Amino acid sequence: MPWLFIHGVGSNNQTWSKQHRVPLASQFCDLPSRPQVLPNHLIISLAEWCLDLIHEPTVVVGHSMGGAIAQIMAILRPESVKALILVGTGPRLPVNPELLEQLINSPEQAVANIARWSLARHYDPAIYEANLKVLQTVSTDRILHELTACSLFDSRSVLSRYSGPMFLIRGAEDRMTPQVLTDEFLSIRPDMPIYTLPDSGHLVMLEQPELFNRALLTIADAAFPSSKETQP
Repeated sequence: MPWLFIHGVGSNNQTWSKQHRVPLASQFCDLPSRPQVLPNHLIISLAEWCLDLIHEPTVVVGHSMGGAIAQIMAILRPESVKALILVGTGPRLPVNPELLEQLINSPEQAVANIARWSLARHYDPAIYEANLKVLQTVSTDRILHELTACSLFDSRSVLSRYSGPMFLIRGAEDRMTPQVLTDEFLSIRPDMPIYTLPDSGHLVMLEQPELFNRALLTIADAAFPSSKETQP
């Protein structure tokens, strides 16, 4: 069974660099820039783009904005989404208006803040530097555009249309999408399995890769045993 991994704002497929060797039939996409699409339609536009990548029922793993995209994929074409594994995301993704304003007035500082706020309190400086470098390769206009789209996202009234399996993996110290937001999934799916990983923030898959990968394989073994690749 194929797995599709979708990154979040200001990133690329390197978000999942610690998952590239997990024995799953995985595709790690790089989302396109869509400056011509209004923010209130951007998540839908990117969900449609991602749906064009898959040609059979697929486990969709989405981080942050990628999680919003994954949810819309499941709503638009539920038969194509075998399961949702949502990472550091919620059914709403409000963004601090001060951060949006800072991206306009002090973009370098805003990008540095995003890099720092994406990590746990006691963070690995190497992960911070790597994350900052990735963010700096993306135009601040694109980051602002995508964060604005996140601020408008709200799936609470429609996500219940998707009846397939849903799982949540989150960092215990996530400041970008705090627990109060991720807990909102429970009002839609009270029995949703949740994996809360310690000593990690928004970039939980990079900060705690062993625990994160173990959670992925636990989900795969329990729910989708045929999704693992056959090892030589």
